[in-house]
Amino acid sequence: MVKNTSRHGQRWLTLALVLILSLGTLLPVTASAADSTATANVPTTVAQPAGISEHAYETQSALQLAQAVRSGQTTSTQLVKQAIAKVKADNPRLNSVITLREDAALKEAADLQDTGQKFLGVPILIKGLGHTIAGMPNTNGLLASRDNITKSTSFIVKNLQAQGFIVIGQTNFPEMGLLNITNSKLYGPASNPWNLADNPGGSSGGSTASVADGMTPVASGSDAGGSVRIPASWSGVIGLKPTQGAISRDSSADTATTVNFVETKTMADTAALFAGLKNANFKLNAVPAQLKDTPIAYSTKSPVGTPVSQDAVDAVHQAVNFLKAQGFTVKEVNVPTDGVALMKAYYLLDTSAGSFANITSAPKLGHAITTNDVSTLDWALYQASKRLTADQVAAARDTIAQAKDQMARFHEQYPLYLTPTTATTAPANSDPSVLPAYEAKLAKIDQLPTSEDQLQLIYDAWLHGLSKSPFTQQANLTGEPAISLPTYVSPRNGMPLGIQFNAAKGGDDLLLKMGDLFESHHLFKLLQDRQAPTPTTPATPETPETQKKPATKPATSTPKPAKPSQTKSTVRPVTKTTPRKVLVTKKVIVYRNLTGTKVAKTYAKHQQSAAHVFNVLGTVRAHGHLWYRVSGGYIKAAAVTPLYYQHPTSKVKTLQGIYAYSGKTLKHAQRQRYIKPGRVLKIKRLVKTGHVTRYQLRNGDYITANKQFIAWK
Repeated sequence: MVKNTSRHGQRWLTLALVLILSLGTLLPVTASAADSTATANVPTTVAQPAGISEHAYETQSALQLAQAVRSGQTTSTQLVKQAIAKVKADNPRLNSVITLREDAALKEAADLQDTGQKFLGVPILIKGLGHTIAGMPNTNGLLASRDNITKSTSFIVKNLQAQGFIVIGQTNFPEMGLLNITNSKLYGPASNPWNLADNPGGSSGGSTASVADGMTPVASGSDAGGSVRIPASWSGVIGLKPTQGAISRDSSADTATTVNFVETKTMADTAALFAGLKNANFKLNAVPAQLKDTPIAYSTKSPVGTPVSQDAVDAVHQAVNFLKAQGFTVKEVNVPTDGVALMKAYYLLDTSAGSFANITSAPKLGHAITTNDVSTLDWALYQASKRLTADQVAAARDTIAQAKDQMARFHEQYPLYLTPTTATTAPANSDPSVLPAYEAKLAKIDQLPTSEDQLQLIYDAWLHGLSKSPFTQQANLTGEPAISLPTYVSPRNGMPLGIQFNAAKGGDDLLLKMGDLFESHHLFKLLQDRQAPTPTTPATPETPETQKKPATKPATSTPKPAKPSQTKSTVRPVTKTTPRKVLVTKKVIVYRNLTGTKVAKTYAKHQQSAAHVFNVLGTVRAHGHLWYRVSGGYIKAAAVTPLYYQHPTSKVKTLQGIYAYSGKTLKHAQRQRYIKPGRVLKIKRLVKTGHVTRYQLRNGDYITANKQFIAWK
């Protein structure tokens, strides 16, 4: 047990530390120091099964892959090799995986015995925060702990291994799990596989990005304020936060807020994992025989009074219309809780993260933490923790207890509560979680006169990030279950956004049934589906030469869906979210085929102002990569840069928050002001420097012309 070392000797720190430990630059994947077993020592058999295709591995559920192992169609060793190959191919652009345990995983796969495990031999990635495995790093994202190697494996990981999973590595997360994005001084930002310029969310962002990308079918996560559900919303996967205490070895204490679970892509996997990880003594509520008899309340109002994007509103209304069509009674109702008071209580308790960071780091550093050692926010929390009184902590607990009572009564009338999971689609990696002006204020938080002033500054500084995801924290504080379902993709920017169902304590099965309902009606929108052809898209042969061959049959009004083997080589038309033109800013090869074996032409690296420009004729997903069809063949999308707006306009609307600058170079020192999403701006002129474009506003300031951030009006 760790004691609070402040002058007040607060003993509440120990409980809060449990919350922090499980919260929710591209770095190379590194091997564990414990992996000394050579791959050559892994036993092999004389005759190996043929295995499954790359496409099948990336798109099948964990249960399907386990069945393939059990039936002899493939082996666990082959699946692990496919998973590791996928990580090595995609992680340089995603930075979702921070370590690999390749040799250890291959040995475990080779030694695996079938004892009826549900997920026999299936590769899995585990969250790098709190989900420890012996011989691997355990850093909490702190620079001072970068060399920490743990000797123990956490219970959640042991339980996943008992289900048959083979752990292949650890995923990225923010420092101390404090943010709703994945970024830290130690590991750098993760990228969203839907759009590499965006973040996948946090704190389980590395896990969700990996699952969405197809590295593994599931990955572990933890949720103390939305850390499973927020990245699930922004990365287009399923994110269940079970009832507090429902998962074996999770704390069921009244003060606990953290649940350990997984990120998934199918409800079958979600339900099987919930059953496999559940505390055997936990009692679930009965689900009505007729699901449609369950009254549902819904709201699109932010609990803290911040703006909610049109995408989030549309996502909920789309779900409401579907539910009404299914016969449900759905009513717009706001919950009775005080969202601002709850978040202030939440942040007050989070000051223990700063205390823990100092307790952990100071012995290694030889001094108390500074802003050079941890994030400015973490340092500010440490400073605020030193002034807290027992009365302040007790008042925060009372606020949370009141919300628990209010929600218990609310669910007596409305067993289900529907909201957006997040208020916006994923933020860009260039969008800071704390705005620069507040970074400067937080750096001087120790100079504020009172504890109340410090706590108010922390709330104000965190509000920029909170405004993007204000719907998730309440379920952690009340202990209720909640699930994010991937039912919506923005027509504005092509990014996913989840809807969230919240239920009364013990209502986990009800949430699983709701997920089944949406999935069975084909309402889930996964990245792997977006990359596959739609039934109405005519198939295009793989090579430019074969495109001239006539179709053997005329098109019919009811074409059959393409088989998985066909999806690899089917070119899809350019959409609003596809760049029409791309630049060659580094060495790029144009291939005649999609296997990367026939080279048509090679383009050298150029400065952006003199880069070669390609017209994008279509897109295709093949062999683990997104390709652009261009004149003469195919190029990998990850190898080129989109060319943004090149035409004048009189007005633009901000899709995400952006900065206005005093100069067209948009340097950090030229920042004038922050412009919130949804603002309409009047344009004076388009400014071009070679292929680079900016817009000058009527007041003389400059903004980006990047279509990820703005849209023409």
